[in-house]
Formats: sequence, structure tokens, C-alpha cells
Amino acid sequence: MKIELDQLFLDAIPILKTLEKNGFQAFFVGGSVRDALLKRPIHDIDITTDATPRQMKDIFETADNYSGEKHGTDLVFFSGKNYEITTFRIDGKYKDDRHPDHVTFTKSLREDLARRDFTINAIAMDSEGRLFDYFGGLDDLKKGVIRSVGMAKKRFSEDALRILRAFRFASQLDFKISPNTLTAATELSNHLRIIATERIFTEFSKLLTGSSADTTLKKMYDLSITKNLPGNDLISDPRKLFYSYRVPKEAEENICWIRFVYLTQLSGNELMLYLKNWKMSNELIKTITKSLALINNPKPDPLDLYNCGQYFYFAIKAWHRSDEKELIEKFENLPIHSNDQLKINGNDLIKAGLIPGPKIGKILNELKQKVIYGRVENSRESLIKEFLNDNRNLGSVKK
Repeated sequence: MKIELDQLFLDAIPILKTLEKNGFQAFFVGGSVRDALLKRPIHDIDITTDATPRQMKDIFETADNYSGEKHGTDLVFFSGKNYEITTFRIDGKYKDDRHPDHVTFTKSLREDLARRDFTINAIAMDSEGRLFDYFGGLDDLKKGVIRSVGMAKKRFSEDALRILRAFRFASQLDFKISPNTLTAATELSNHLRIIATERIFTEFSKLLTGSSADTTLKKMYDLSITKNLPGNDLISDPRKLFYSYRVPKEAEENICWIRFVYLTQLSGNELMLYLKNWKMSNELIKTITKSLALINNPKPDPLDLYNCGQYFYFAIKAWHRSDEKELIEKFENLPIHSNDQLKINGNDLIKAGLIPGPKIGKILNELKQKVIYGRVENSRESLIKEFLNDNRNLGSVKK
């Protein structure tokens, strides 16, 4: 069976041809092949070969001391791009629940594919577009099934994150997890607690954006897998959370997180603790908290809209309100949307006679609020006049 090659494959085919010319086997493998077969967008490609990292260095320009080299992966520079190329290998025992303690290089493509997580990710493709499927991945793609390669318990014991990956693929692809794989995932789900939170966050973020996130989260809750997620002990009603989530129309990661966190019904210190438990970025935490402040406000005034700032549209997209059009109009009609748009600064106030000191920030904030509420025009002249006419500031102005 052959498939039509995406441009990303076409760009990388010379790498496969070069390896073949030097007497080695080389294939595309993993998610790129799976997504090509499903006619989904392809974002990056993985290449596997029986050439060792040392042999790759003799053929290509490669990265020095690349971190993945000890496990058989080299970073190859080719035609202005970086490609990770991994040697066919057989994995040893997994002692850190992520990496094998050693790997053995092999000349067998089948042996290399046998170590992979799911059958749909264990399909290889050569430079001519021919497919190599030893574990029924093509049939599982047709049936919409996620099934482990080999014994599911072994795959999940090697790296428990694969449990969450199974549900992530179910969410993204609208696939069902095979009974044996689902049973093993359920039995070993407590192993998720030893996985680095950052890895959990990455997989769960992708799960939230999937078209079948709602049914996937319900299944995870019913199987008690969600209790192993970060911060779950802070949720007073987990069932309501995992049964209520629906992916937004615009399924961007931050928008999905806003909606999900809104459904936790957490606030204040508990909300911040929950977000930090996930070890998400400070920027995402700010996006969520700013957006929730607007979502939870039944009648936001101009200052509330201003304080939401650049996160306003995230909030609107995450949770459609009946007054959405009205809010959008009010937000877009604000005189200013950020501090740097205010036509006055501290130096202007000092030149106008204000004695330098901590009152500068307070006065600028008061003037900004007057502009936001439309009580004064946003011009330097009007703002200076307002400042000088404000009786509260007279004691701070030079005589």
C-alpha cells in the first residue's frame, strides 16, 4: 500500500535516499505516518534507520553531544532544517518510568516497531511511500481503535505517560481504546502519580483540545483515572467537572484551559494552588485568572473590561455569554486598552509641578480610570488640566 506524500515528507526524502545510498535502511515512522493516513495535518516527522549515531555522523552534519544520542537519536542538519533520526533499537528495562536503562541497536525494522506504544504509531513508510505494518496498525486505523503494541501492561509499565497518551489519542482522533489496553490503563493508572507533572500537563493540554474531549474525560472519570491528575484533591465535585467539559469552538490550548478551570469552581488561594499544581507557565496562569475574572463577573463595567486587557477575547471564546456582542462592542470602544496608550506619564506630571514621589503612580492610575470611564479626554493637555484642577493633588504641587 502506498500513500500520497505530504511536502514535509518530500523535503526529507533526500535524507532517506542518502542513507539508502550508503547501504542503510531508512523509514518515516510514528505520528506523521499515522496522520498522513488519516489525512490530518502533519506538524513534524520522525525518521528511523539501522545506521548508528556514529555512522550518521560520517554521512551528515550532526549535533555534537546530542542529549538523545545515548538512546540512539541524533540531530541531523539537512537543507536548513533539523531532523531527529533514531537508530533501530530494542529497549532494555525502564527504571525511571520514561527511558530504558540501556538500548541495543538492531538491523530489524520489525524489532524497532515492536517497542512502540500503539499500533497506529508503529507503521513505517519508505521513501517511495510504501507502508510496513507488522502489528495491525492499518486495520486499527480503519476501525478507529487505539491498541497497545504487544502486552499493554508492559507498554504502560515502561512509561506510564502512555496511559494518558491513549486517552489523548482517543480525544483527538475520536477513537476507542481497545478493551485489553483500557483494562491495563485502568489497573496501572496510579503510576501516573510518579510521572513528571510537566509531561502530564503537555498530554492533558492536547487531550482538552480534542474533538472528543467530552466523552474521553467522562470515560477517564468513570475509570477513576482522573484522580491521578494534578490538583484533583482540591476539586469538590470532580464528577461535575469531568462530565461538564465541552471543547470550545476555537480549540486553542489556552482557551480550553480557561473553560476547564472555570468548571473546577475554584477561586482565590485554592484556584492559584490548583494552577500551580499543574506547573503551567506563569503566562497561562495569568491568562486563566484574568479571563475567569471577566467570565465570573455578571455585569462588568469599563474598568473590568480594561483589566481583562489582552485576555478579553480568550475569555469570550472560552465561555460564550448572552451579552457577548455587547461586551465586545464595549471593549473595542474603550478609550484605551493598555497603560502605554495613556497620553501622559510621570515626567509630564513633574514638569507640571508635581513633587516627585510615590504619589506619581497613584495619580496616573486615577487619571487612567477617568479616561476609561470617559470622564476626561485622553490627551496630554486635558490630562494635565485635570491633574491641576484636582483638589486632592494641590498639596503635592510645587507653588
